[in-house]
Amino acid sequence: MDHSTTRRAALRRRAGLGATTACVASAMGFSATAAAYDQTTTEVGSVVVTARKPTIGVLSEKIQNTAQSINVVPKEVLQQEGVTSLQEALKNVPGVTLNAGEGGAHGDTVNLRGFPANDDFFLDGLRDTGFYTRDAFDLDALEVYKGPASTLFGRGSTGGVINQVSKQAHLGEALSGTLTVGGKNENRETVDADYGLGDDAAFRINAMNQSSGVEQQPYVLNRRWGVAPSVVVGIGTPTKLTVDYLHQVENNIPDPGIPYIGSAPAPVGREVYYGLPAADRNTADVDVFTARLEHKVNDQLTLSETVRYGEYGFTSFITEPHFATAPSLATPLSSILVQRDRPSTGGVVRTAMSDTEATYKLDTGMVSQTLVAGLEFDQEGAHTVRYANQLSQIALTPLLSPDPNEAYPGPQTVSSRPDVDTQTASAVFSDSVDIGSQWSLVGAIRVDRFHARSVTTSTATPPVVTTAERTDTIATPRASIVYKPLPNASVYASYGTSYDPSAENLSLSASTAALAPERDQTFEAGAKATVLHDRLSLTAALFNTEMTNARVTDPVSKVTSLEGNLRARGVELGASGHLTDKWEVLAGYTYLDARTVSSLTTTAVGKLLPNTAHNQANLWTIYEFTEGFHVGVGVNYLGQRAADAWGVAFIPGYTTFDGMISYQINSHIGVQLNGYNLADKYYFTNAYYSSAVENHVIPGAGRTITLTLTGKY
Repeated sequence: MDHSTTRRAALRRRAGLGATTACVASAMGFSATAAAYDQTTTEVGSVVVTARKPTIGVLSEKIQNTAQSINVVPKEVLQQEGVTSLQEALKNVPGVTLNAGEGGAHGDTVNLRGFPANDDFFLDGLRDTGFYTRDAFDLDALEVYKGPASTLFGRGSTGGVINQVSKQAHLGEALSGTLTVGGKNENRETVDADYGLGDDAAFRINAMNQSSGVEQQPYVLNRRWGVAPSVVVGIGTPTKLTVDYLHQVENNIPDPGIPYIGSAPAPVGREVYYGLPAADRNTADVDVFTARLEHKVNDQLTLSETVRYGEYGFTSFITEPHFATAPSLATPLSSILVQRDRPSTGGVVRTAMSDTEATYKLDTGMVSQTLVAGLEFDQEGAHTVRYANQLSQIALTPLLSPDPNEAYPGPQTVSSRPDVDTQTASAVFSDSVDIGSQWSLVGAIRVDRFHARSVTTSTATPPVVTTAERTDTIATPRASIVYKPLPNASVYASYGTSYDPSAENLSLSASTAALAPERDQTFEAGAKATVLHDRLSLTAALFNTEMTNARVTDPVSKVTSLEGNLRARGVELGASGHLTDKWEVLAGYTYLDARTVSSLTTTAVGKLLPNTAHNQANLWTIYEFTEGFHVGVGVNYLGQRAADAWGVAFIPGYTTFDGMISYQINSHIGVQLNGYNLADKYYFTNAYYSSAVENHVIPGAGRTITLTLTGKY
């Protein structure tokens, strides 16, 4: 029996997967069940997955009964869409938009429900601090937890967090690989090998190599390779040890973007390049070691200890467009000259973490409880080198025809060396109470002690050393209620909080060290149900998030204070599952109204938060015409966004269309053709806007076609 027949049989045995998909959609068709990705989970090779518990231990209920919007993108969808990076995977999650780098920053930078989430990336439940492009080669799934969640994750998480679930070794033997060609000279190879080591141990290794350009952008180049071995000992026994290692290296020629003229991106083609490709590079060298020991004492008590050491080296030498003075709309485009801005940086981020957790289950008839208590210790350090900007040292270039071969002024000199070290000690307690078969109550609280110290050394003679230091102790509560009127339906209400300290992004100065953390809270209400004989999952959620003391810098005095009030409210809808045995769908829509309610900067009051759209929608649908032959169609819509906080500049909205055709030739070999931006829409993804002279927006790739050959044994 081939894979397709097995999948349909599995669907029939489960009376449809919508129920098992627990919450499958909170905001998007598949938004929903972040669950434990263990070897017992049945893979159906589709956008629908079986019921799982969240991989975050504090959440003890299945996602169907978890009072929070949680989007999950499983590896089956990643494979169907030909996803190679985390940012590409996030197009399946409404409420997520991409940011462009500021001051030489690079790697994954996103907004989530209107708020920056640059420091809110996690890997298997622990913070993944670092500046790099997260590849999808070792991803089993991607979880997006919406709304303030400091109870679960600690600092940050105003709009939510993004958790990567890595592939784990399992019993048995499996070997698979892919070879992808196409696009702009794209070559990508992956290997996934798993081997059993006796009766209760296994070894797995995933590897990737990629080199690819970007269609209609002649100088941009993405090059990276990685390897991720995993060993699990004690599978199926009370004591299990899991050891993972991730190593990824990047060496890219970045896209510097194009500047704004007035309120819109300059009317030039996506092929226009303002950088200096001979000198511009973004590099990363990432090493992450993780070990997790789990011990089941008895049916009631489970203990776990997870430790991690991470080292994230990075450099960013990039030339970006910049104006000496803001060009007038009356100035002919052919007369406008562009400066070259080089805000370069480099360094290393080192992290060491420990997470100890105890879970105790108590059943007293009509009432059952799950108690979770945890201790976390986290030490992070960012040791950075900042380089002197060469803004005035590079010749001006025409807006319409910039010269990418302009003379390079030579290596940049070091301007300062900021070092920031943080230590966090946390205690968390959660109590989940099930009353009968219809009611669930959850209460949780976390207390963090967050200490940060910054030492910045200038290159002056003699060197000037500036220090800053701050310690905060913050409690963040969480509460929710779930009512299940029917076995296949639930409604919920929840309250969550989070905090954002001054050194949240491992950056601290004398002006920000005096500021208390920003505080956030969210109220959310929603409903989840499965229909069509439990084969299709539907979700809906209403939410309101407020940051009551946002950091604001006075435009005249340049003094930063906690005088801002930001608010994001909206609705998320989703559908995920099977319309028929052969037709699957993943769809979602979000409406978001994210604005500045109050601020010292009066011009920002009432304006949209940067890089947030009122409307965003996604669709991925796949149909099996015959056994082994599938056709998929994807649509992504993102409405107009504000590029800045003052309503000066905007990012145009867009709709893109993707497609996929795959055929399983036999049990070992398959072929897949993917098309992206099939209508060749000229659109913009990431944006950065500081002022009318310092800004840029990154165009999306032109029409791209890739061909993937898959093999498995």
